[in-house]
Amino acid sequence: MALQLLTLLLPAAALLVGAGVALLSVAQLSGTQQEMLGLLPYLLVIVAGTLGVGFKRGRVLLAALNLGGAYLLIQTSLQTSLARPDNYVLFSLLSLLLPLNFALIAWYKERGVLTWVGCARVVGVLLGYAVLFALKQSGELAYWLPSLPTSMIEMAFAQTFLSDAAAWAFGVSLLPVLLSLGLRKTHADAGILAAWGAALVMLVWFDQAMISSLFVSAALLALSVSVVQNSYNMAFIDELTGIPARRALRDKLATLGKQYTIAMMDIDHFKKFNDTYGHDVGDQVLRMVAAKINQVRGGGKAYRFGGEEFTVVFAGKEEHEAEPFLEEVRQIIANYPMRIRGDQRPKDNETGKQRRNEGSESEIVTVTISIGAAHKQDTHANPDAVIKSADQALYQAKGAGRNQTVISTQPKVAEPKPRKSTARRSKRDYARR
Repeated sequence: MALQLLTLLLPAAALLVGAGVALLSVAQLSGTQQEMLGLLPYLLVIVAGTLGVGFKRGRVLLAALNLGGAYLLIQTSLQTSLARPDNYVLFSLLSLLLPLNFALIAWYKERGVLTWVGCARVVGVLLGYAVLFALKQSGELAYWLPSLPTSMIEMAFAQTFLSDAAAWAFGVSLLPVLLSLGLRKTHADAGILAAWGAALVMLVWFDQAMISSLFVSAALLALSVSVVQNSYNMAFIDELTGIPARRALRDKLATLGKQYTIAMMDIDHFKKFNDTYGHDVGDQVLRMVAAKINQVRGGGKAYRFGGEEFTVVFAGKEEHEAEPFLEEVRQIIANYPMRIRGDQRPKDNETGKQRRNEGSESEIVTVTISIGAAHKQDTHANPDAVIKSADQALYQAKGAGRNQTVISTQPKVAEPKPRKSTARRSKRDYARR
């Protein structure tokens, strides 16, 4: 789980670190370059929003609008000193609205974009910034300063611009953001966390030149990347097992050279196992087997072919080189004790603990796989032909009792023998010899 979360967060974290590094040298940019950098967030709001709408990722759209609304307000209404009463009140309200919006967005369920719920959420995000903009234009905010609570005036940290109230707002909003990431484990949630972090950095060090342009751009890029990553996973990663799917296998086959081995694997008696223990347990079996196959050594790459069938591709290896690694996987799976929880598992924790101590809570079962492998030969016109040979070897493994590895016995094409000359030799030819 920790590795999965790290994988989700890595692109977003890299973008935020890049923004921080760029901040150190932003003063060296020319006036034109700084102006272009200031326009970049507007372009990225359009990109992230379009991706969110196109791929039906409503939360990504909302997060992009939340950042875009805050950035527009900063650029149009907060470009003078915060010592002005109206600017300080506006900044204080923005510091509360921005994180609380992220908390709601993180906790929302995907309900579509072009739906009543989706449109209402979009209006809700934009309305908050429209109200703040209208209040600033009205000139009323300057009179609000004496009425602000102490928590919105005192700074949470020395030499920063984050009030105690804003610090509490960010702290409270972090909880649903992290919970959503931990429970859903989606790229969109990683992007939302990156946006939350970018907003925090931007407001804490608000006096730094171009900080809002850099960190809002980084957060919007993270949101855009999250949509692309999610779309890639939907197309190329099997949702149940988490390993590359058949479409990814087709792409891999197109890149193979002249020497490779393909192994086809099938879970033995899987239908009977499903009928006995149910489809939920069957899914657990598929995930377990996929995880073990995915750990294959020797340079093998695992894919889910479909159903209970898997494929491993060894680029640059012949069958005798790949066979030890296939056998290793087969034995690991066969020797793995899988615990099947009973149907009548008690909901009460104490009763369940007592039942587990009595040994009546679960059943230990083992699962086996059969493997057929084939190496690319001259008789194979393409990788599909190699898969067909591996399939035939797989059927042989099942017919021979299952839980074994069979290598394709297809004969290799013999080297052509040199043709003997049929020309009649003269006595002079023999004399030359």
